[in-house]
Amino acid sequence: MRGVDRLLFESARLRRRVVLFRDGVRRRRQESAPWRQAQFAIADYEVRAVDELRERRRSDTVYVFGSGASLNAITPREWLAIEEHDTFGFNWFVRQDFVRCDFHLIRGVSDSTLLSSGFDEDLTLYFSTLAANPRFSDTTLLVQHEQRAVAANVAFARGLMPKRRIVPFTTFIGDQPSRRFEAGLTHASSTLHDTINAAWLLGWKQIVLVGVDLYDRRYFWLGDDDVRGLDRERGAVSSDAHSQVNMGFIGRIGDWSAILAAEGCTLEVLNSRSLLAEVLPLHPLQAPPESGHS
Repeated sequence: MRGVDRLLFESARLRRRVVLFRDGVRRRRQESAPWRQAQFAIADYEVRAVDELRERRRSDTVYVFGSGASLNAITPREWLAIEEHDTFGFNWFVRQDFVRCDFHLIRGVSDSTLLSSGFDEDLTLYFSTLAANPRFSDTTLLVQHEQRAVAANVAFARGLMPKRRIVPFTTFIGDQPSRRFEAGLTHASSTLHDTINAAWLLGWKQIVLVGVDLYDRRYFWLGDDDVRGLDRERGAVSSDAHSQVNMGFIGRIGDWSAILAAEGCTLEVLNSRSLLAEVLPLHPLQAPPESGHS
């Protein structure tokens, strides 16, 4: 590279570093006030220790729920079979009216940033839906609690977080599942990873993924041809595969399955059409017989 070209290159790289540093400082300032408020506000909640969560388990099997449209195909008798075990939701599963939810993990809520108008709207909708849903009346909430936890911190600060049992968690940096809850949960590339990591560390031996479809962008509360706002902005349609599919998501879940299996925990998927069926065994859900039949 010639001297002038090298100078221009180094100058552009320096400007980029300055912009990134300035953006990082601005972001930390935006996050710091809600974080300080959240640390005081959480004292008004029923904060539980991790060991108490382990004691609340009904069985060695937990059903972990995404929000794919395949949830609508589960029959009432199959929901009864699921309800005999533990149930664990995350993200927008708060909209459901299918099943009792025993545990729910809260991390990111909005696709919008803290200072954008969409953030307040998403936050209010999310936590008001959670608070009003009778399926979540006795749910234990696993809530991200650290400076970067913008959604939860603002919810605590504004009094939006429902009065439920709270178990705080932090983020473990890495691609493999954390081996200690106190060290944090691995986010990897999705909140599903946090939830799987939590379920493993809380002691379940069989983790079944439900409504994690990936072959399209339909959600259980939307019409067949509708998509969420962010997908619409991206120009996606309901038949498109999930955005995570081309980012190594399926292979990463397969890797996690092998790690958990070596520790005596099986990771399974309920929907045979799910793209995760490429790397996970199918779960044989046994629905109880209809009443009046032998």
